[in-house]
Amino acid sequence: MKRRDSMGIAGVLADANKILWQRGLTLVQSGAARYLDNDAWRNHTDVLNPANTNLAAMLNVTNSMGNAVELYFVDTLSLEGEAVGGLCWPEGVVIAANGDGQTLAHEVMHDCGLVDIYTIENHGGSDPNPVSGPVSEERIPADWGGGYYPPGLTQRELITRLLMRGERFGPEPSFSGSICLPRGTVYGWRNAGGGTDRTLGNAGVGQSAIQRNPGSY
Repeated sequence: MKRRDSMGIAGVLADANKILWQRGLTLVQSGAARYLDNDAWRNHTDVLNPANTNLAAMLNVTNSMGNAVELYFVDTLSLEGEAVGGLCWPEGVVIAANGDGQTLAHEVMHDCGLVDIYTIENHGGSDPNPVSGPVSEERIPADWGGGYYPPGLTQRELITRLLMRGERFGPEPSFSGSICLPRGTVYGWRNAGGGTDRTLGNAGVGQSAIQRNPGSY
């Protein structure tokens, strides 16, 4: 698979900036892109497995900007056997070939402290227990009454519009419209304790949950 050239990288950054303006953030490339010679570092499967040394080696060896967060483009990423477009690692943000500007903006917000939100409790079984009911003040307390969302929107429809909508698990619409960055928390399913189990409640997917601004990319 052809690696991204400088024009492709610039395009992804530009598309991410169209979303991140909601936070007043602009990603700017600092210096020329560097290409790694080790092809084994370009494909990463089961990145949740601590035994996967390829990704850790790439990030640890190439991170040269101190506390800043670096951006890496690879060919493939996989979580639990499912292809994903991006990943936020402690030492950097990694974007696969199937990742786009929305993916990059999503991962940058993870780096700032935001979490994923899902419309369903799990991806298996006959009853995924989806979020139901209308939007209400308790479910979007910081954004209620501000005209941020159209009248009549259901909570599940609202979640599919969010930038921090979870990428994996569940038959959901396209991610093309998942770009909204609200002011506060939003009610939905979120991961509990860093694992795959989910809990229902208000998740930190808005600007009030941002813990820091990203470093240089």
